[in-house]
Amino acid sequence: MKIGERLETIGRLVPAGSVLADIGTDHAYLPVWLLQQGRISRAVAGDIAAGPCEAARTTIAMHGLQDRVEVRQGSGLEVLQPGEADCIVIAGMGGSTISSILAAAPEIARSAKLLVLQPMAGAAGLRQWLTTNGWQLTDEELVDDPPHFYEIICAKPGQDKAYSAAEYAVGPVLLRKGHRLLAQQLARQINGCRLLLHNMGRSEKARASAKYQELQALLAALEVLQR
Repeated sequence: MKIGERLETIGRLVPAGSVLADIGTDHAYLPVWLLQQGRISRAVAGDIAAGPCEAARTTIAMHGLQDRVEVRQGSGLEVLQPGEADCIVIAGMGGSTISSILAAAPEIARSAKLLVLQPMAGAAGLRQWLTTNGWQLTDEELVDDPPHFYEIICAKPGQDKAYSAAEYAVGPVLLRKGHRLLAQQLARQINGCRLLLHNMGRSEKARASAKYQELQALLAALEVLQR
């Protein structure tokens, strides 16, 4: 079964032997692939909408895994009981949506040994939310799959330090391990910052705002990291 580099990278971050909860599972491709690889023991595939749940059941049945993957319809982590999953994957949503899902069910989230999160946007804000809400950033990955560039964040319950705005933007673990795509990540963040400053610079009111000053400081810090 081919699932693409994004999902394969997420899958490789799931600890071997885990009971997986795939939240926002869509077609259940990730849990089915992980079971085929022998990496997990079983899985819960959750989605808020009936259509994706039905698609997930179809995928699971096609591969004869009905006894290993249970599909549950519901919002976020409400499809789980505390301690039911060792690893929770939430992928393909905005960073603020992911943090809202975690905040809505902290007991369930914190009963897992590991979170594997793949925000489509807002990764910096998600990193900051995690470290200020009792989560430790343990690993990060990047996937360049044009036209998309994905950031994947792993976190476990525990205290972490507060990072700088530039570290949150780029990824402190990516910086520490010198990821092979780090140069691209830095260039993306710098270009995004410059574009925001350019657009805001058209307005005198925006140029006088605290946000504009914060972006200028962030850009300067990112350029230092790029050297």
